[in-house]
Amino acid sequence: MLKGNRTMKKRLLISFVIVSALLAFWAGCSSSSSGIESRTITLIGTSDLQGKLEPEMQEYEVNGSKTEIMGGGISRIATQFRKAMEENPQGTIIASNGDDLMGRYFHVFKGEAIYSLFDRSGYAIYAPGNHEFDKGPEVFAKALDYLDSDVICTDLAIEGTPLQGKCAPSKIISLQGAKIGIFSLMTEDLHLITSAGDVKLNAPNTETAGRMVASLREEGCDIVIALTHIGLDQDKEIAQKVPGIDVIFGGHSHRANKDLIRVGDTLIFNGGEQGSYVVRIDLPLDEMHRIRKSEVKYQRIPLPESVKEEEAVEALLQTYKSQLPATVVLGKTTVEWDLTEEALRQNESNVADLINDLLKEKFQVDIVMNNGGAFRGKKIYPPGNITDTMLHEIDEFENNAYILEIEGKYLKQIFEHSAALYGRGGLMQVSGIRYTIDLSKKAQIITQEKDGSWTISQPGERVTKIEVQSPDGSFVSLDESKSYQLLSNAYLVNHNGDGYFWFKKYGENPKNTYTTFYTVMVDYVEKHKVMNPKPLDGRLKIIHP
Repeated sequence: MLKGNRTMKKRLLISFVIVSALLAFWAGCSSSSSGIESRTITLIGTSDLQGKLEPEMQEYEVNGSKTEIMGGGISRIATQFRKAMEENPQGTIIASNGDDLMGRYFHVFKGEAIYSLFDRSGYAIYAPGNHEFDKGPEVFAKALDYLDSDVICTDLAIEGTPLQGKCAPSKIISLQGAKIGIFSLMTEDLHLITSAGDVKLNAPNTETAGRMVASLREEGCDIVIALTHIGLDQDKEIAQKVPGIDVIFGGHSHRANKDLIRVGDTLIFNGGEQGSYVVRIDLPLDEMHRIRKSEVKYQRIPLPESVKEEEAVEALLQTYKSQLPATVVLGKTTVEWDLTEEALRQNESNVADLINDLLKEKFQVDIVMNNGGAFRGKKIYPPGNITDTMLHEIDEFENNAYILEIEGKYLKQIFEHSAALYGRGGLMQVSGIRYTIDLSKKAQIITQEKDGSWTISQPGERVTKIEVQSPDGSFVSLDESKSYQLLSNAYLVNHNGDGYFWFKKYGENPKNTYTTFYTVMVDYVEKHKVMNPKPLDGRLKIIHP
């Protein structure tokens, strides 16, 4: 090993049926790893755990249907790691490719709880993700004091930063007679989506990958493995452009692929998110210490309640859990936060203004627009403490923020749709733009065709004025011929939520920031200690008949 509730009766019956079906399905689709050959390398690990150390409701796909059951948790992850080690004690690599320092255990213990549990679980190789930098490189660097794994940060320029001396550009290990070179890749959007400070990427992903393959091969490596945090699509692109990578174990896309992906001679898999699965690949070796790639075995291993917790890890988890407060105080507010439906669906909302302004500032886009229904809580929060529970209630759906480009003429149609949805969750709350709705005028009507497409069957006339904010703070009329950089949420962008088909149909260059409202609010309040919505500024005006 390398370093480191209906009635109770009915509920029990339902649980028994679901779990039984799940176990039967998984038994049929997961091959056994017993009988591992002596000359096999096992790579097993997780991606994007996001600080989810305890079991929680997890979504699993069974026979083509999605089912939610209790699952996950670091103690069940550790059980799968131990199983792999028992089956292949001399050839197992346990790894994470980052986005682990998040959530309540991070807020309270910084890196101590998460990384101490990682050590107890057996993680040996660690490549950071972007969220490790959410509180800045100083906090991440201190967190690493609790991690015994080999930390790899190949493409991060860390000289003169708090990370200097805390991670290495690569790792070469010898297992089962094979010399294995491991390097890492970080998303090129690092500075867009987190607070990396002086830590920067020293080269584009493709360039780094090419350089590392050459270097590791020159050092005599028989196998080259990339631990990436760049997303599955980018993993495939790297494999196409850079020959010589044997295995890519990736994260950032939050997808645990069901089957192993092959691009050229490169094997690719991603580890999902929040501990729903552990992913494992067994790599048999030939006499030259190369991978017999036609014989590899890949498993996406679910972690339902039936998986027994690793006792030592569970004991340590309970030690930290017993020290957690009922809710974590992050800061304070001196004004009330009105999250009622009336505030969000019939008026400009100062809470939505606050959150949208934070998003605009963080991602430096022209316009932010989010449907009123994206902001939850459904009550008035009085002045006082801002807690993690409060912010999770407001960001109940945890939608990722997306950035895209879209022409002004479509923005006009989008705002007409917002006006047609006045009083409902689709009313748009905005930043960087202001608009006026006259409810006495004709509303837009859209129709969904049999093929699922949408058309405008009646153009709206309710929006009487749209102005976009200039860099100097002044407002100018919307230019229908101009392309604007816009930020919205995944429900609208990816799923035509509330009938907003324009984003998916006409938006260009969509980019998932993998950032939620919750993350942005936490980042601000932890830095400033006080977070107050400002008075309404008229960015949404409603003219009643």
